[in-house]
Amino acid sequence: MWNSYHDAIKLIKNQFWINFLNNVKEKEVFQTYKFTKSCLIEKLLLIQNLQKELKIKFNEKCKAFLKAIYSSFSKIQINEELLSNESIQWSRVIKEKIKHAINFSALRKALKSDDMSFIIIQRTYKTILKIFNLVYSDLIENDYHLKMWREDTRIILKKSDKLNYSISKIYRIIMLLNCLDKVAEKIIAVQLFYTAEINDKLLNFDQMKDRKQRSVIDAVLNLVHDAQMTKNWKNTLICLLLNVKKVFDHVVLKQLIKILIKLKISVNLINWVKCFLQNRIIDLAFNDECQKSKKISTEISQDSFILLLLFLIYIQYLFSKICTKFENLQSLSYIDNVMLYIERRNINKNVKILKNAAKIAFTWTENNAV
Repeated sequence: MWNSYHDAIKLIKNQFWINFLNNVKEKEVFQTYKFTKSCLIEKLLLIQNLQKELKIKFNEKCKAFLKAIYSSFSKIQINEELLSNESIQWSRVIKEKIKHAINFSALRKALKSDDMSFIIIQRTYKTILKIFNLVYSDLIENDYHLKMWREDTRIILKKSDKLNYSISKIYRIIMLLNCLDKVAEKIIAVQLFYTAEINDKLLNFDQMKDRKQRSVIDAVLNLVHDAQMTKNWKNTLICLLLNVKKVFDHVVLKQLIKILIKLKISVNLINWVKCFLQNRIIDLAFNDECQKSKKISTEISQDSFILLLLFLIYIQYLFSKICTKFENLQSLSYIDNVMLYIERRNINKNVKILKNAAKIAFTWTENNAV
């Protein structure tokens, strides 16, 4: 009886929280932050620009964030001669994929100002599913992402326990995307993961996230197994842990397109990626203020699932370069958390190899305009 009472309270609290999130509008996201983090939101006082000049005014801070985090807008032309006739076949968008993307979307996502939640989309889909199927299939198969779906609000929040809050890149940026846009991204993500399963060159072989029969449990078991075998052989296992997203803090769109072409990705997907990442409009929001819309060429952000997937494709050549250079070096990755490890008796040689591997990673960064 006592457990039932507490379960009922938890259920009511959970439903109240979901209702609150579904009704969040623009600046109200700061109120959400108060509920989940702290009773006090510290304002962003001083922000450095690229010239390390401290900015106080809101508009000046916005300019500093935009120049530090986002690349400037530029059009990209695809050289048709570089496209391979043997590119990977891009499967058609069928209604089952659209239905799955809509019905299995999280209901707790914060909304943009259009107030259209996934609950509304799911119920509308049941009524006019033919229109949904027609719109999404035509847009994706014609390599187009609607302009209104390329508009989003980005909330800038402080990360905890940082020494210098005047550096713009240490802040967390939360994207408030259009829910209809998220459906399109999920459909493309499913297409990409299917392509990754039939083409082992698309993602790093040891990438564990969101792949069939590969999960965080598999990643841990893999490491535990290798550590146990190293112990049995009386060797030493030394690891180098990297957060790749912090090292590669942005991605050059032109370079990403070159990699997709090199991987023989379908021209349809390449054109969609180019359309998706270019001509984006964002509103920056912090200190209870919201900047007017600005046009950018986007970076790769983990707040969007398809962008995270494109980021993993972007860095997959880094792993092959490092592992082919050092014969006994192994890698294991879960999204952007990467571990390089080596098993040998000589500890000093192991440390030296890992240091050289880190140097290669930074050299690769510079050579690939990351």
